[in-house]
Amino acid sequence: MSRRSIGNRVSLDPRRRSETRRIEWVSPLNRDGWTQKIYVTIGYDEDALTPREIFYDEGYKSGSDMETLLRDLCIVLSVFLQYDGIDINDFMGSISRELNHRTDQLDMGSIVGVLMHELKQSPHWAVELQATKGQIGEAGPL
Repeated sequence: MSRRSIGNRVSLDPRRRSETRRIEWVSPLNRDGWTQKIYVTIGYDEDALTPREIFYDEGYKSGSDMETLLRDLCIVLSVFLQYDGIDINDFMGSISRELNHRTDQLDMGSIVGVLMHELKQSPHWAVELQATKGQIGEAGPL
């Protein structure tokens, strides 16, 4: 059986910018569900804007199936993000969405979509960084 390559894996710097975020999520299918607070840390490429990894920090009961699932899911998403030619936006259209019975709006159907949506959000320093690059130019400071 032949192995097909999907692109080169990006090598990450040992020290890189990261941002810890709190995500509040309730399954859209559960009318009586409670808000689950989940904490993840997103690590960025050397441009400080491209997400290249995500780590689960806390939120579900320690030792629970959901905690293990989220930890493993973050590992899978991190590997996915580190290959050239793979764009998270290409997959967002395929992720399930469900009618939220509390709001009557279409929401991400599972925690997978919630994490992927979070990866698409710019870090808090993005506007400042882009403004600085615009003042300095692409070549960097003189």
